[in-house]
Amino acid sequence: MGRATSLLVAAFVVAATPAAASARPLGVDGAPLRATATPAHHRTPVQRQTDALMVEAQDGAVVRSRPNGPIAGELPGRTSLGTTTWLWAVKTSPDGRWARVVLPWRPNGRTGWISLRGRRTVKSPMWVEADVSSRRVNLMRGDQVVRSFIAAVGAPGSPTPVGRFSVTDPIATGDPGGPFGWYAFGLSGHQPNLPPGWSGGDQLAIHGTNTPSSLGTAASAGCLRVSSTALGILKRYLHPGTPVIIEA
Repeated sequence: MGRATSLLVAAFVVAATPAAASARPLGVDGAPLRATATPAHHRTPVQRQTDALMVEAQDGAVVRSRPNGPIAGELPGRTSLGTTTWLWAVKTSPDGRWARVVLPWRPNGRTGWISLRGRRTVKSPMWVEADVSSRRVNLMRGDQVVRSFIAAVGAPGSPTPVGRFSVTDPIATGDPGGPFGWYAFGLSGHQPNLPPGWSGGDQLAIHGTNTPSSLGTAASAGCLRVSSTALGILKRYLHPGTPVIIEA
């Protein structure tokens, strides 16, 4: 393996830092995220999509259970791959000083509040909708499908987890012929149902494949596999913090 691929595998092996963890939702309008660490498994309406708010945390962030409330944990300023930490803010406080962000912690679906003071924020209409049942990954702009790609999804014994996630690491693998293809997008989610004997880590990702015949099938350990062409298009639009909503 090349260095980048080795780092990618290492990142999928290393667990994200665990920790315990109403305003108008930002990003996908629909049912609010729950106030605790409970995953959201319902299908998310996309009829009234607004721009997603992404927040930079390059110096790390103290995560609180509510605005100015008890500390639930801390986030580092960089991921295990060295990417600056960006977070998807699904809500802000009424005074605009706090953001409720999707966390890369177990179990999937955890959120917490961070201060927006001194932080860079970016709004974008771009996000990803992945539909496990139709085995598609859709690049979205607001509520419009920009491009739709066929994908391999999790096998019956290791189904792709559903919920609201965000991109953590866009990375060139350095190994186009490897199992991740030439590019991968690490996500904030984790796979709780790994196949027996699996040693590749539990971090979810959208990545390429060296078995294109698997596209359109349920064949992965939980990640979403897409074609090399799809990766090239997604690379132009996905950045750290970009929302990724996976639906059953």
